[in-house]
Formats: sequence, structure tokens, C-alpha cells
Amino acid sequence: MLRNIEVRNFRCFDYLKVSGLEKLNLISGKNNIGKTALLEAIFLNSAPRRLF
Repeated sequence: MLRNIEVRNFRCFDYLKVSGLEKLNLISGKNNIGKTALLEAIFLNSAPRRLF
């Protein structure tokens, strides 16, 4: 379970910190503000890391 996330230099975010994610979360907002980018950052952070 994520409790907070910090995103730096990813797509439209220079710096974003979101905390208080302990319970059910909804991500909403107007078009083109980074909702999908935030979900992609969470996905990439939770995916297993590959070493090449």
C-alpha cells in the first residue's frame, strides 16, 4: 500500500508530492493536468526492476 508518492522530472511534473494515500483514493480533475501521468508514475514505481 502506498502512503505517499514523490515524482520528479516525469512527463508534466517537475516535482509533485502526494501524501495521505492510506485509504480509498480517487484521482479526478480537468483534462490535460497529469492524471494519467501520475498513474503511470505509480505503475512504474510498483513494477519489478530489471537490470540490463
